[in-house]
Amino acid sequence: MQKFISLVVALMCIGTASACMKKRVQPSVAGDQPLTVIVMDTTQALLPEAQVKVGGQTFTTSFDGRVVLKPEQLNGVCTLVISCEGYETRKVRPEASPLIVRLAPKRVKESRGSGKDRMLTSGRRVHTEALYSYAKTPAVMVEDEAVLAEAADHIVVGYGGVVNQVSAGKLTAGEVNDFTKWYFWPTVLDSTHKAFIQTWGIEPRHRYTVQVKNQAGYPVVNYPVNLTDQQGNTLFQAVTDNTGKAELWNGLRVTGYGVQVNGEWKEGLNTMVVDEPCDAPEGVDVVFVFDATGSMGDELHYLQAEMKDVIARAKDATGGLAIRTGAVVYRDHGDEYLTRISRLTDDISITQSFIDKQQASGGGDFPEAVPEALMAALNSVGWDAEARARIVFLILDAPCHSDSATISLLHEQVLNAAAQGVRIVPVVCSGLDKSGEYLMRAIALATNGTSFFLTDDSGIGHAHLKPTTDSLQVEHLNDMLVRTIVEFSTMPGCEKEEMSELANDGLNEDFIPNPFDANDLQNDPSIPHGPGVHYLLDVSGKLLGIYEGEIENVRTYGLPRGIYFIKTYSNGQWFTKKIFV
Repeated sequence: MQKFISLVVALMCIGTASACMKKRVQPSVAGDQPLTVIVMDTTQALLPEAQVKVGGQTFTTSFDGRVVLKPEQLNGVCTLVISCEGYETRKVRPEASPLIVRLAPKRVKESRGSGKDRMLTSGRRVHTEALYSYAKTPAVMVEDEAVLAEAADHIVVGYGGVVNQVSAGKLTAGEVNDFTKWYFWPTVLDSTHKAFIQTWGIEPRHRYTVQVKNQAGYPVVNYPVNLTDQQGNTLFQAVTDNTGKAELWNGLRVTGYGVQVNGEWKEGLNTMVVDEPCDAPEGVDVVFVFDATGSMGDELHYLQAEMKDVIARAKDATGGLAIRTGAVVYRDHGDEYLTRISRLTDDISITQSFIDKQQASGGGDFPEAVPEALMAALNSVGWDAEARARIVFLILDAPCHSDSATISLLHEQVLNAAAQGVRIVPVVCSGLDKSGEYLMRAIALATNGTSFFLTDDSGIGHAHLKPTTDSLQVEHLNDMLVRTIVEFSTMPGCEKEEMSELANDGLNEDFIPNPFDANDLQNDPSIPHGPGVHYLLDVSGKLLGIYEGEIENVRTYGLPRGIYFIKTYSNGQWFTKKIFV
């Protein structure tokens, strides 16, 4: 039986509010907002079941390392002393919410006179599903569905086995893949959305794409790649995707803009050949993170149907890969709960049941707890680091709060997602504004994802934002989500397949985005002879090169083995050809 180390976090008031003022220390969070304390170790692993003592009261952190303190509980508190068995004690001031505290593991001597030491670590208790609540009992951690539902009736309002009778295939959406439309992105940065760069402090402009393959020419998945400055300091971390590519950014955060890189990489496509065996892992992890505040009420039931349909279709669509699914639902500070989690599992019925039970409620203001939802998704669902794809579908109709602490937390989660190789795909619902559009597209770029925008074509929900792009091809949302899972998980096996076998990969070239979309232009499976302009794209629609003249001028030398598409525009029509390298 696994041994769990008990965690103790003691928060003690040092002095009084007046004493704090004498030391020029802010005594507590201003206003009437609660303080969220998040306790984790230095690897960003969240520490559950910690005990938090404030005055004469004791609280227990939830599965995601959180405890929420009300303003009256913080009255007179100027210093929090946070300790945990096996970790170094820290003293912090509660100046902003959320307050993130990282505890370093203690070092203890291995044996007397050995001169060596080791790190103390704590065990982890795995839960299939968890609730986080602002009620008297801060956390409910159970695996039994009946017990969970009963507890939720007492703690979380509205969590009660809702049966969704809406059928899938109703919602419509369009994809804005800024990797495919990279030529258009400077217009967004320098013109239409320029003001929002400072709002969110994020600017994906200086892009370094690294293509990694092994000596046999196969793409290498999950290979860590770092962008460093000339002193060797890390600027950005990422891991390679199913095509063997990693996307790195210099100056992603506006505060870090203009740092000179070490010269090993150049902006644009870089290639690496590494001594790694061919490895095509079977695992695919997909997590749905969705807003369940009141403003989502016009579309939530339809989205639930679409998500359940996608989960049911994903395994067959990917040719029988080992797909696991999970979900995170979130609201905002002050609501009945902040996040709920259904961990990754290969039993799709668990995820489907969890999604089906959610209802839209709460919120109150426009922004919601997006960074906290991403933190829960990145740290608490149980990702497989060896999976060939890790995908978060972020479904929402509002961005996060724009105060400096929240934006800093958001930046941290985006960088964490990129470092873990978790690709974030925002799905924008009715109500988002242009500022939120920019943020979602920036997050997608930073994490090697893409972005979807629901449209008015379905007649469902309130008015939908029209994203700033040259044109938008409308599809059914569930088809788009399934297609994205396929695109993000398709890779060649470790044997030399025949072309006829690769032809049945499940990818439909009609849905590989045209570099210059137009709704009145249709794809044709045959490419005409003669000169033209040819666009080379990978299986995710990422633009790799533009070539003029005969189609033979399209160069695939240096690319890893896999499936690619040539798009040619001629006489007002797009022509598509699938090729195999």
